[in-house]
Order: sequence, then structure tokens, then C-alpha cells
Amino acid sequence: MKFKLFINPNSQEIVEATVHRKNDFSTQLEQFVLSNGNSNIIPAYDDKDLIMLNLDNIMMFTIIENKVFAICNKKQYHIRKRLYQIEETLPTNFWRINKSTIINRFYIDEFKETKTSGVNVIMTNGLSDYVSRRCFSKIRKELN
Repeated sequence: MKFKLFINPNSQEIVEATVHRKNDFSTQLEQFVLSNGNSNIIPAYDDKDLIMLNLDNIMMFTIIENKVFAICNKKQYHIRKRLYQIEETLPTNFWRINKSTIINRFYIDEFKETKTSGVNVIMTNGLSDYVSRRCFSKIRKELN
């Protein structure tokens, strides 16, 4: 593999890669270039189309049928990463609430106690999910 960098302030920025076949590295490079190196954007798939989602618009990341989805309002987008990989790159306004869900705290409407002494979180779009006791204690410490 060869690498060439040409710096010319008078020309348009172009990233061009010639590869024998598409692999993980070329996909990651494509996602990085499309996000412009911005860590506030995450690549997602709407059916087969690659789109870039702004983290400010994402209410939650959750696992549905063993796949990770980002939920924005009522639309969901497939994320081709594991939940723990996403969690490592997220800003502090995202909280893990159980093993299968990470929420954006700016979209929390309320916490509601259940009949079995558990806690559910209600999001502004009406979606709800349970909060594990371990995660709720961390959230409570952060809120105090």
C-alpha cells in the first residue's frame, strides 16, 4: 500500500483510494472521510443507503433482533457496530440504562417507578425502556 499527500491550498480537497476489493479498512476510511473527521457524526444505514447521523438528533441506541439501531424521533437506522464500540465514542450526554440500550439524556421526559420496584425511562417521543438497578444508581449519582 502506498500513501501520497499533496497540499495545495488553492484546490478542492479530494480523497481518492484505489483498492483491490472493499474491506473493513476501506469502509472505515470511507466513513471517516464522509464524516469529515467529525466525532459528532456516526455512520448509519437506512435500508442499504449510507447516511451520516448527527449525535444530537439520536434519542437512543438499542438492540433489536441482535442488531444495533439508532432511534431518531420514530425512525430507526441500522448501525454496523457493537453497542460497546459505540459507547466508547459517545459524549457524556449518553447514558447506558441496561445491557441493550444507551439513551441521550436530553431526550428524557421522565423516570417512572414500576409495580415491581423497577424504574422505566420515558423518552420525549413516548418510547420507554427499563433501567437496570446498577445503571440507575450511576445515573442517580450523576444527577446529584
